[in-house]
Amino acid sequence: MPKLYLDRYMKKWMGEWCADPILMGILRSRPLQRLRDISFLGAIDYTALVAGESNEQSNRWEHSLGVATITDFVARERQYDNEKRRHLVAAALLHDIGHAPLSHSVEPYFKRRLGVGHHDLGEYLMEHDKVLSGVLNRHFDLSLIKALIAGKAGQDWGGDLFSSPINVDTIDGILRSMVRFGEAPSLDPLTVAHAAFLEPDRAENRTILDQFWSAKGQVYTHYITSTMGVLADSYCQDYFEYNQRLLTTDHLMETEQEWRHDFPDLFLTLGALGEESQSLARERGASIDYVSRWYFVVPEEEEISARYQVEKTRKKLALLLQDKVVVHQEGGSDGTHRTESRLYH
Repeated sequence: MPKLYLDRYMKKWMGEWCADPILMGILRSRPLQRLRDISFLGAIDYTALVAGESNEQSNRWEHSLGVATITDFVARERQYDNEKRRHLVAAALLHDIGHAPLSHSVEPYFKRRLGVGHHDLGEYLMEHDKVLSGVLNRHFDLSLIKALIAGKAGQDWGGDLFSSPINVDTIDGILRSMVRFGEAPSLDPLTVAHAAFLEPDRAENRTILDQFWSAKGQVYTHYITSTMGVLADSYCQDYFEYNQRLLTTDHLMETEQEWRHDFPDLFLTLGALGEESQSLARERGASIDYVSRWYFVVPEEEEISARYQVEKTRKKLALLLQDKVVVHQEGGSDGTHRTESRLYH
């Protein structure tokens, strides 16, 4: 199985962060440590879409370290002072602490039921976890940390690292996902980060970023919004909706090991999704609404914010059980051109 190129550098950065008692306080906190047992790809990590059984590189802990590594690399190359660099690294480490087990797969359900998402839960933990809030209140501007994570901080504080279409989060996330899906990325995260944040105007760097944007589109099309990807996410939400398994905020702060104990049938079904997709479709009513994304480059634009675009379209995935044909219907009330295509199983 391929390994993410960035991970070769993690020991170097981890050594420096561990030597910093302030950042070490964040690294040791339970909200961050909990991410070791939160899958990065959510339900997809339990399906046949992924390569191999181990999720060693595909959890929110490894992803957070990857994002922090890219962030620290750019901060040092830009010669930021230690205070600014520490705030950026802290934001990178903490940006995903609000993720519940199965990450984005279950989030739409508990957002509907509880009115909170992972950003809300992350801010709650930063404010109320005793150890973490103590470190943040003593040594950081918490409002700046929140603004960085939300993509609302100014560029003078390095806010573009989190708010740009090609940002530190998506750089690690897309390349890490490719590895999890058994592909060997031709790009490494630090090369993409250098192109995006240090010398974006060079023609050769625009080529690198164009390639990365295309790779992001392929990850979504071939995996995340593939038939199995859509089914996996939908089944997770339906599991709680139709089985009346009520989630509380306490459940959202648990690990996946705890969920595997409490909801074993959920994980067993995800593991057999390739075999059970037809029966799942029958339970689901043979129709799933979802949002697809089309990533495209506007070649005449040189600014990253204008060059790299995404168009989101509501689609319907209908599994016609009698002839096993999957029908995708595109478009909606936004005036998007409607087409219909068939993918035969």
